[in-house]
Amino acid sequence: MSDTPIRREAPPKLDRDPAAHERRARLIAQLHEQAIATANDLSARHKAIRADFAKDARRRKAAARFFSTGAFPLALGCLVAGACILAVWL
Repeated sequence: MSDTPIRREAPPKLDRDPAAHERRARLIAQLHEQAIATANDLSARHKAIRADFAKDARRRKAAARFFSTGAFPLALGCLVAGACILAVWL
């Protein structure tokens, strides 16, 4: 190995324009605000979906109760009618 240092190219000069820096800073701030607004909107949508799901669950439970309260007397009536028919037939 030789002791000569390796020559490298100079790094590219950064843009020293303060106006460009301000534009980038405004753009980053705007994107940050949009990201926060989107996250809040998604959170609100998620809460609304959960509320709708809870309402649907209550409706399903109520429908099941109405069905069972109607089905029980119907089944009981069918049993009584069947017993009456058997009693008359025998």
